[in-house]
Amino acid sequence: MDPVTAFGVATTAYKTIVAGFKVGKQVESMSKDLGRWMGAIQTVKEGHNKKKNRMFGSVEEEALETFAMKKKAVAMENELRNFVNLNYGPNAWNEVISIQAQIRKQKKEAELEVKRKQRQMIENTIIGGCVLFFIFFIIYIVYLVISV
Repeated sequence: MDPVTAFGVATTAYKTIVAGFKVGKQVESMSKDLGRWMGAIQTVKEGHNKKKNRMFGSVEEEALETFAMKKKAVAMENELRNFVNLNYGPNAWNEVISIQAQIRKQKKEAELEVKRKQRQMIENTIIGGCVLFFIFFIIYIVYLVISV
């Protein structure tokens, strides 16, 4: 997802979360919205690091756009952090961030494990094919020797 789209998702999720807080909803009941917001904010924050394939607009426009999105993302994050810390204790937001980091690490490890298994399967298929070729080659040589 590109940073502009992610910012739109983050803004929508943020408005939903703030509206929920105003009517007294608990964080637990808005976990999906918070998760969607956190993912989108992460994309916005990391978005300026990725290579842009933008054909229109200047570097200055892109820099200002990125700067504005990052500043708005930080402001949203600060407001949500304050709300969570006020309602759940001074370290609640740090706990949320810690859990988020653990989940991100687990997902990355799972992705690496899937890639490792795919690579292992490909290697096993190639080795198996080579062994079968070698066996058929030996059988063919034996057949030629016997038939002469």
